[in-house]
Amino acid sequence: MAKKKLIVVWPYRFRDFDWQRFELEQLSQHVEVHVHELIDALTPEFAAAYANQSERPEVKRFSSLKDWRREFKRVSKDSVIFTHVRPINLQSALICLKIRLSGCKVIGFSTGGAPNYASVGNYKESKSVKFLKILFHFLKRTAFSFISPGLVLVGGDEEEKRAHRDYSRQASLVFGNSSDYSQTLLSGHDSKSVEFKSVFLDTGFPGFQRDELLTGDVESVQPSQWYPPLNKFLDLVEKILGYKTVIAIHPKHVGRDHSEFFGPRPTIGGQTMGLVSSSELVVATNSTSISYAVAFRIPLILVTCDAIEKSKQRKRLEIRNCSHETGAKIFNIDREYTEKDLRDALVIDHAKRESYKRKYLTSRTDDKPNYQVLLDEVINAVD
Repeated sequence: MAKKKLIVVWPYRFRDFDWQRFELEQLSQHVEVHVHELIDALTPEFAAAYANQSERPEVKRFSSLKDWRREFKRVSKDSVIFTHVRPINLQSALICLKIRLSGCKVIGFSTGGAPNYASVGNYKESKSVKFLKILFHFLKRTAFSFISPGLVLVGGDEEEKRAHRDYSRQASLVFGNSSDYSQTLLSGHDSKSVEFKSVFLDTGFPGFQRDELLTGDVESVQPSQWYPPLNKFLDLVEKILGYKTVIAIHPKHVGRDHSEFFGPRPTIGGQTMGLVSSSELVVATNSTSISYAVAFRIPLILVTCDAIEKSKQRKRLEIRNCSHETGAKIFNIDREYTEKDLRDALVIDHAKRESYKRKYLTSRTDDKPNYQVLLDEVINAVD
């Protein structure tokens, strides 16, 4: 008997990292996976943010939507569709319409795994701005309800709220996990390593091109304002705590030379979860990979600098919100700190960690990873 087909419609550059985090390796044991990558047809300028791409045979790249529609029509009969395309402009809305009209079972995803700049009370808005935002989301949700997926996978209470805000009220929620948290459920706990006891979760800020290519935001913090004091702070961590630090490279930038920014300090890509699980300390700004520190109960320190604090970037608020939600202390790397400051920061606020887990990482209580949820409740579910 032929396997059921699964089509993943992906608007960005698809990497081996994405194959792993969406648990397509596990799903491919049960379904025939097709990945349709649309970045070259939708936002080719965003491709510069990526240093790597998957060369798996399941991944097909389309530089025109005409070619994609032809291939989608060829393979979509009786398929299940995982769509990561949102109707943010005419092109993407037409893609959503094509998917919806296919008659296939379609599932969207709201599994962010981290607070954003407006998640908690650090972001102040006037009543009129709040009203206009509520009205905007209502009108957008209503206007695009007919092309919205019938199902949405969510991970955490905040993602459930976001799905209710962004998707049609007729869409049914499928309760799962953030992608990072689901990976921890699959992995178990790695054995402790003696080589690296401290991990810095690099986002590529501000040295490499990132999502700003898509949003059009201008980077206001210069590399010279960030990397020298950051390296000095990591040296302090190593000197006081005796924790040798490794840089966990962001998945977008695996393959790029980081020595210009971090000097001789070791940098490793594609192993962030394992590095965190075997560490004694995680240092970060804002990152979804903070969820690994939460899941593995690793102390977390957040870092900022004067340039970030003086800027109007969302990053400043995102760092504060991560601190508020996890209980982690923020260190300004342009300031001086003592051994007591660092050791006090190693204390974990377990109540806030548990709250973070429920709000941002999982909507489940049974530790079932996402691939099993999707198999049981979507792919093999009887309509």
